[in-house]
Amino acid sequence: MRTRKVTIRDIANEAGVSIALVSFVMNNKADGKEGYRVNKETAQRILEVANKLNYRPNNAARSLRSGRSRTIGVILSDISNKFFADIARCIEDCAYNYKYTVLFGSTDENPQKLRNLIEVFTDKGVDGLIIVPCEGAAEMIRSVVQQQQIPVVLLDREVPDVEVSSVVLNNRRAASSLTRELLDRGYRRIEMISYSMELSNIQEREAGYLAAMTEAGLEESAVIHHLRHDRMNRIGEAVREARERGVEAFLFATNSLAMSGLTAISRNGWRVPQDLAIACFDTDQMFDIYDTTTACVQQPIERFGSEALELLIKRIEAKDVQSCTRVVLQPEIVADERPSAIRPPADAVR
Repeated sequence: MRTRKVTIRDIANEAGVSIALVSFVMNNKADGKEGYRVNKETAQRILEVANKLNYRPNNAARSLRSGRSRTIGVILSDISNKFFADIARCIEDCAYNYKYTVLFGSTDENPQKLRNLIEVFTDKGVDGLIIVPCEGAAEMIRSVVQQQQIPVVLLDREVPDVEVSSVVLNNRRAASSLTRELLDRGYRRIEMISYSMELSNIQEREAGYLAAMTEAGLEESAVIHHLRHDRMNRIGEAVREARERGVEAFLFATNSLAMSGLTAISRNGWRVPQDLAIACFDTDQMFDIYDTTTACVQQPIERFGSEALELLIKRIEAKDVQSCTRVVLQPEIVADERPSAIRPPADAVR
């Protein structure tokens, strides 16, 4: 990603003409209709230089001259994921109340897609961005804030060494509370299934699990299975291997992992919670219908959306991209109170 956008000044310097001349050509005013005619050869040279320098019209700058565009960009990990879809809906509803339009995009955890979306949205002149960062996002976000001076709020995750506002869950507390919920119900062989990704929320959830297991004197039996997000078929192997070693319960780091894990457990003929207990983040209709979770974290979806949007609007209205605010939301644990979910399986290996 370029550290600085190419401007009409750059084109003028390269082509050896005035900035005004470049402006006329790039704004399609070189035909004389505006009272100023540009030589065809000169106009062609300017266009060729612009193409060589990969110039993109700065719609954001145009918007500033006429006021704000009243448009924001929201870049999520995967808008088909229920967690992000619900947040996106909340952001859209809140933005409507502020008379802002929202553009959405998904990165699929791909930094190249993130780069492309940032460029597309900034070219469209958005007033600010709400971003769920993926791995490798730090330099891109730093460039947007420091070089392009566009307000940014990070959602759900943070990036190291980048001063920018964020709205996140207290993930360490959430994972620790889930683990303690399983421990309080008598489960001891508890393993975690997570992603092999260096994302702040994942790392904090793993830290919370390890802290709770250590506090209970079970650090030696604490195991974290790391799966690649694009190879979810490996989760069945992880579940079977753990079950063969006498694992009683799983803590899943995300809703998507829990869904895939539940599918693997079901295909092996095991019952939840009679054979294996499950703790996870968020719920799903599948969980609600079959009453399969022992405990889950109910994340404050509406607050995620409203806090991020309001924080961004304040930055836009105040034209303030430098100061930072970190909003940490607290988790709510929803537990299954059925007797079968409280007692560990009778044949559990201790």
